[in-house]
Amino acid sequence: MRRRQIVMSIVLFVVVVWGAEAKGATTITGTVKNAAGQPLSGLALIEIGELHGNVWGPGALVDRRGEFSIQLTQGGQYGLHVYSSGYIYHPEAVLVEEGKSIRVTVTLVPEPTRANDPIIKRVGFFPWEGNQGKTTYVKMDVADPNNDLGPQVLAFNAKTRRVFVMEPPRRVRNLKENFPQGVYPLAVDTAQAPIDPKDWHFVIADHQCNTTDILGYPHEPQPPRVVR
Repeated sequence: MRRRQIVMSIVLFVVVVWGAEAKGATTITGTVKNAAGQPLSGLALIEIGELHGNVWGPGALVDRRGEFSIQLTQGGQYGLHVYSSGYIYHPEAVLVEEGKSIRVTVTLVPEPTRANDPIIKRVGFFPWEGNQGKTTYVKMDVADPNNDLGPQVLAFNAKTRRVFVMEPPRRVRNLKENFPQGVYPLAVDTAQAPIDPKDWHFVIADHQCNTTDILGYPHEPQPPRVVR
């Protein structure tokens, strides 16, 4: 009787594993390069649903080989946004089937000038004294020379692979409006673990697809340079 139970358990285990493998993961993988075919590093961030709805989900760092992989919780319509410092960012609508993996190649074009780019002036991490140990505010001071900042004031946590939209300094009713300059906060739940600044990356885009350099640790902005 016991031997039969063991055999049945093994059969059940094989069936469960086979079923998981047969279904597969729902993923977007890709390669990012410039027009000469050279790999570019950066960020690949996922927007849930239609493009420009500003509802964000997971993301990934694009490594030095230009490679990234993002696992999704389900199939459906997504917006793939790829950023690399000095290049015009690339938004692309993608449809992913449940349990399937799709692969894309993204070619980015250098920004002709950095004079029109938004600016990250500074970033800081501030524990909330009234909720000590449970909430930390991430704050980013933002400026834009053309005053056409868009809703993409984004923070990415590489450890959790989660994308966050930072709150504007005042309410904006329409995503197509020019967003205000100033300090954008983000309240992060740190009840389980404190923030590690090394995990965090930031990027901003305006309505013309001009972007800042991707800002990572130690979060000290540098004058942007034109890619030659």
